[in-house]
Amino acid sequence: MKRIVWLALIGLLAVIATGAQLDRASRRQPALASLVPPVFRSFAQERLTIATVRSAAPEAALADARTLVSRSPLPAEHLTLLAIASERNGDRQGSALLVQRAAQRGWRDPIAQQAMFDIALAAGDEAEAARRLAALFGVQEDQAPLRDMTARLVATPEGRQALAAAMAAGGNWTKAFLRQAAGDLTPALAETITMAQNAGARPDCAAAQAAKRAFIAKGHAAEAALLDRCTARRR
Repeated sequence: MKRIVWLALIGLLAVIATGAQLDRASRRQPALASLVPPVFRSFAQERLTIATVRSAAPEAALADARTLVSRSPLPAEHLTLLAIASERNGDRQGSALLVQRAAQRGWRDPIAQQAMFDIALAAGDEAEAARRLAALFGVQEDQAPLRDMTARLVATPEGRQALAAAMAAGGNWTKAFLRQAAGDLTPALAETITMAQNAGARPDCAAAQAAKRAFIAKGHAAEAALLDRCTARRR
């Protein structure tokens, strides 16, 4: 009898170990996620939810997202996936609250930051919108419509002032911002960058010089000189 119990215990431990290993492997190989038994899904649940949250039936997407959050409630990205599923099921108020919680919890979650940018701009809180835009430039999120978001923010004097203030406060995000601005320097962007430099901004010199060349090409030679006030990269 003891031998049977012992063998059964060994078999159970082997099943648990195999399930856990398969779950971890799904983190690097998403195709394995569906092969992980439901009871062992942690990383696999995240992969499955990412795959189904926009494409599966709304009820199924919501069930997957709820399971994910119940098993791993801390990551901001999981709250964002639940917010998407809730929105698809018609719960706009619940979705908005989840997005706010996700944005507060994780500044590196691009979906939450885009949503919070829209909320802040619609509410007339340009300073908060500028912070959310800076966060997206900071993580260099290629999928985010950064050019369009920037144009919307700098379309008003209040938005230009808020973004200039964020630039003056500094941060690595300004490098990506200036490089993008150099590629399509609109009058509103030129005014914003000039205000930032006058307010004490000291961006990365390489990015500042790229912007300076764009300023000169657009006929803003006097303002371009302000971009010489920059911070050289340490070797």
